[in-house]
Amino acid sequence: MQIKSARLSDLLRARGPAGAPVELLLDSWAAVEDAVLADSAGAREDFAAAANALPPIAGAIADRRALAVAVMTPRGQVCFADEGYLALFPESGDLRPLLKRALREGPVVGLVEGAAGAAFTAWVGDAAAAARWPLGPEATLTLQAGAERLVVVVSAPSRSSELARRAARALDLTALEARLAEALLFAPNLDVAAADAGVGRETARDALRRINAKAGVRRTPELVGRLIAIMCAVGDPAADQGAGDEALAESAFRLTPGEARVAALVARGATAPEAAQALGLSSETVKTHMKAVLQKTGAKGAKDLARMLVEARELVAVASAAEPLLGDEGGGGRLRIVGALDGARRVALIDYGPYDGEPVLVFHGAAAGRRLPDGFRRSLIAAGLRPIVIQRPGFGLSDPAADDYAATGGADIAAVIDRLRLRRVRMLARDTAIPVALQFAHDYPGLLGRAILLNPHPPMHVADDRTTLGAGIQRHLLRNPDLVVTFAEFLRRQATTRLLEQILDKVFSDLPLDARTLDDPDVRAFLIRDIQALCARSVWGFAAEHAAYANGWRPPTGLGGHDWTVVLSTGLPGHLDPAWLGIPGVRSVALQGAGVLPQFTHPQALADLVAEG
Repeated sequence: MQIKSARLSDLLRARGPAGAPVELLLDSWAAVEDAVLADSAGAREDFAAAANALPPIAGAIADRRALAVAVMTPRGQVCFADEGYLALFPESGDLRPLLKRALREGPVVGLVEGAAGAAFTAWVGDAAAAARWPLGPEATLTLQAGAERLVVVVSAPSRSSELARRAARALDLTALEARLAEALLFAPNLDVAAADAGVGRETARDALRRINAKAGVRRTPELVGRLIAIMCAVGDPAADQGAGDEALAESAFRLTPGEARVAALVARGATAPEAAQALGLSSETVKTHMKAVLQKTGAKGAKDLARMLVEARELVAVASAAEPLLGDEGGGGRLRIVGALDGARRVALIDYGPYDGEPVLVFHGAAAGRRLPDGFRRSLIAAGLRPIVIQRPGFGLSDPAADDYAATGGADIAAVIDRLRLRRVRMLARDTAIPVALQFAHDYPGLLGRAILLNPHPPMHVADDRTTLGAGIQRHLLRNPDLVVTFAEFLRRQATTRLLEQILDKVFSDLPLDARTLDDPDVRAFLIRDIQALCARSVWGFAAEHAAYANGWRPPTGLGGHDWTVVLSTGLPGHLDPAWLGIPGVRSVALQGAGVLPQFTHPQALADLVAEG
């Protein structure tokens, strides 16, 4: 007699009180698999309901230099303030209205006035609420030293010259363009910004046109938003914020719904007539709303409003996350953001140099690999190579694909080669990045030299009997395209450090070498931070890549003519004959003892394979 499988909703509900429904995949995968196969449409609804009950963001990363912190009494007396806060509020701004609201309502987000009348967004909460923030020992001791003390966290990436320089370098701005771009963050108009940057008005106008072209924007408010998004380096600069920005403007800026709708559009670069047309309002109504918005917020114009909204969005994202993570991410390399071939999208990459090395594109995986481990990076550079990691569409800071994912990803690689003035590149692609890698080789054959495919993930039509947890999820859950996004969002909202550690331990439990490597706290921390930075804020890339498989992706034909090598880790079970690639003359090489983490465990051997020939 066949036993009816449990409903997925019942399984998730049973795990829900524990606060981590994703643990169900780790503890009871067979039951989940049966429930999904029995009712895939119902599984999609169940995963969506479970995700909606979780915090909107699991692990949100913010650069510590973008935030300023103070500890205050309810009357506004400053008990502790870091250097960033003192720079913003040299005369102790009046935060008493927000402090009183926080005591009355719990944690609040609102506007505060800093130096020279500039407005910033602040989070205010009591000691219990502030326990989630990694404040540092001095702030923590000060908070505990008195009753009813409150923590103030201010979002001000635009005030950090270091972060402004990072954004300018990412966009390849010249020294003059960088000075002007930083001045535009706070100057009321281009004339003042030009004077602050030490250039004439016409020179500034020409420079602004070049800056806008490099940033892929039309107007200064868009430019300001783009710059601050790069400064934060964790968000999705092309995300359609839509209703999210409107709700934020209502709650944090205390705007009416009508004012918030206008403010959100204008901050994203819309003119008053464009906003009127989009909202079905008269131009006079839009102007009236904007007058009220500027008066309530203290913004000096559309671009100042854009700055305030992006900074508020970042602060709220970190404040509402299950796990705020602060720190300056290391790892070397230069973040760069270039325009796609169509000019409508941006592509992010990390360029490790040296610039005279032979370029090799090192692909990240489905959830990690945005940065290269030091040992692997050094081995590649020692072999005369210049490693470059491109973030595929929808991953990290790269804009999502509007249509064909693999074709867009291939075109992004061609754009990077063009923008960086390269001629031909080597390639090391892995896992589920294979569709993009093969499409690039097919569409731009003259740009590709030697190509390595590391443990390539086969299409769904190829029999795959691998027994690992990750393979099981891909094989059964992600066969259904409609389930991909919902399941990815279900995972994303739980990607805290604790849960990621559990997932990594489970995934590598059957791979002894990888498990031992993961015992190194530096490797563990590197991988977790990498996953959070690449995927924790958006599921678009992960979902689109797996949807390509679920929708029946097959390798393109006509891939001969390149030096292809498939590298297979012998520590992984169930390898398939690479004949499914359809590439004539492809060479197969075994990486002895390697598992999922050869970039950590076999850095020299892997670098030698890439550098061959």
